Amino acid sequence: MKIFNQKINIKQVLVVIVLLLFGNSGKIYLLHNVRVNSDIDFYDYFDHVSVYLFSLVSLISVIVSWKFINKIDRTNTILKFVKVYILSFLLFVTVGVIIDYVLLGIVMNSKEYNFIIRFINTMSVAFILVDIFALTSAFLYFRQSQKATLELEQTEKEKAVLQSQMLQKNLEPHFLFNNLSVLSGLARKNPEQIEGFIDDFSDVYRYYLNHGKKQLVELKDELSFLISYMNLMEKRFGNTYQIENSIENTDGFIIPCSLQLCVENAIKHNKASEKNPLFIYLSLKENRIVIKNKLNKVDFTLGTGTGNDYLKRQYQLNFNKNVIFTETDNEFTVKIPLISEV
Repeated sequence: MKIFNQKINIKQVLVVIVLLLFGNSGKIYLLHNVRVNSDIDFYDYFDHVSVYLFSLVSLISVIVSWKFINKIDRTNTILKFVKVYILSFLLFVTVGVIIDYVLLGIVMNSKEYNFIIRFINTMSVAFILVDIFALTSAFLYFRQSQKATLELEQTEKEKAVLQSQMLQKNLEPHFLFNNLSVLSGLARKNPEQIEGFIDDFSDVYRYYLNHGKKQLVELKDELSFLISYMNLMEKRFGNTYQIENSIENTDGFIIPCSLQLCVENAIKHNKASEKNPLFIYLSLKENRIVIKNKLNKVDFTLGTGTGNDYLKRQYQLNFNKNVIFTETDNEFTVKIPLISEV
């Protein structure tokens, strides 16, 4: 069922209606007794002021109860609404008894103040104001439900956009053209290396296409992919950029292309040569993969930060974990969380 383009859970609505009916049944019974047995003067201004005061207390009781329950219960089930409803009722009775005692027992110095009778009276007022408890609790609950639904939809859209951007980045034309240029050079100078180059080139693109939209891949598969990617870089740059991998335990999972993105950034933003190569170190510490390299920044790079933003947002959206980027005067480090199980 949808109202104003928002999904409404029929069961949740029915629970709210049942609680309203239950509370109002008690209210009708109390009002009947008041009419038949009570001598309440409805022209007494003090009684009307008391109603406004207790109505305000009931509203505040619901808001305070909602904030408290919301801190200890992060779920969004109908049980949460019931908890708020009950707690606000009890909180109102407690505060109401205190206010009643202060007004009648102390301020008005009533000598005939009877705690039991005043407690029952406060309970009666709570039932009379039951609509405020139910409707305010329901409003807060459904507002949070709607907000959670919208946030979930927005998160899914953002995930899809990020994955699309990343796939486009990996398949961007200049990467293809650069490797075709390398292939052309091999054909002229080292034709015996063509077959190995094509194998690595195929492995890289196959990995992009097969794993680009997956949420996680095994660490061992990502490391194998990184070897194929570095083989392409070696054909293009020689031994200018080198990987030193000290990861022995390859259990666990990682977002696809995470390591390749970090290595690609290191290559893009740092100068190196055959005589003075850039070493990129991979290690595993405290359940995080650490990618580290010395800084020797190039004078100018055309970068958009897409890769780093992609990693940060994907780990936050999917796993509520942070990718840590640290830069000092001479070193750049990335720490990527290793996901232990899917």
